[in-house]
Amino acid sequence: MTWNAYNRRKEVLREILAIADKRRELSITELLDTVDGGREAYANETELLFDIQMNWFQRLSGQLDRQLSEGVDTPEIMAVSAWVNAASDMPGARALLDAQIDNPALGKAFVKEHTLLAASAGVPWNHPDLSGHGKRLQDSARESVVYAEPVEAESAPSGSLLSKLRSRAA
Repeated sequence: MTWNAYNRRKEVLREILAIADKRRELSITELLDTVDGGREAYANETELLFDIQMNWFQRLSGQLDRQLSEGVDTPEIMAVSAWVNAASDMPGARALLDAQIDNPALGKAFVKEHTLLAASAGVPWNHPDLSGHGKRLQDSARESVVYAEPVEAESAPSGSLLSKLRSRAA
């Protein structure tokens, strides 16, 4: 992948996540078709889902680090709080990932998320049900998260910042 393709992909991902935060009812296919150049940046929905999941995982990891540095009461509370904070920060991404919970292509990624949560909560890495414990923590967090109401989308034309600037200059 060239730098231009990589940067374009990141730009499309940012636009898709911004739209998803405002319009959580849209499917992954609808979002991919909504953003200018979406189909050129991503060959299919699965590629986009992998990038969304990676973006989510990075946010969750950052929240876990933040919670750890702030010193929460128990490791379990820390893991649940981190997930809740990440989900509140990225409601569109979380909705898209939750809609794909049975997608076998994302199965390994979801197991890694559960493993990270469980290990962060103090479950030993060699525990036979490490992923299951993480799934239970995620379920507990999911019950606690409160999503803000989506902000009305602006009536500005869709598309990249560059295309908006070009249209204004013309």
